Amino acid sequence: MNSLNIIRHVMTAAIVGTLISGFAIPAGAADATDARSITVKFGDLNVSSPDGAAALYSRIRSAAKTVCLPAQSSSDPFKSEFDNCVHKAIADTVTKVNRMELYTVYNQHNTPALPTSLLSQQR
Repeated sequence: MNSLNIIRHVMTAAIVGTLISGFAIPAGAADATDARSITVKFGDLNVSSPDGAAALYSRIRSAAKTVCLPAQSSSDPFKSEFDNCVHKAIADTVTKVNRMELYTVYNQHNTPALPTSLLSQQR
């Protein structure tokens, strides 16, 4: 297995780990055994390119929305809960993937921006 494939497997594991640990249904809605996760595959993407990073961000965002969906409701408190869940899931996953290009895409779409100073500390 070449180093690129190893890196992709590690990133996939990081994303899955984030989805498993960070996407629990809100405590009041269900117990912890109902936690959901989604595997985000990106072996077909060149995450080092702006287009590849944008495509991965889109996949992460879509997975976060799907996993957080049980928190969504028509009433405002639940909408806020859903938005918070999605935002946290995306931020956690971007941080775990730890790629400058993905931080850049995240920071273009979100405020506050994720600190890229963490990037060099985690590598």
